[in-house]
Amino acid sequence: MPVRHNLGSPDVGHTLARRPSAEFALTAAERKLLKNPDWIDEEEAALIRALREEEEHGLTGENIRDFAHRHGRRLKA
Repeated sequence: MPVRHNLGSPDVGHTLARRPSAEFALTAAERKLLKNPDWIDEEEAALIRALREEEEHGLTGENIRDFAHRHGRRLKA
């Protein structure tokens, strides 16, 4: 009988889940998005990357700031 494997997200561990923010070229506005200005986690990095892509490509549709606000994240200008 075939066995089903659940392919969840890999456990990257605490050490890889966040990194020092000094390793990245962040603007002052991006640094304000961080919960702790000295560290950046995967969720914050994904948000910053999405904001950069939206600005770079001039994407239309729902603004990422509105999306984040709907999901409980407050973004400062």
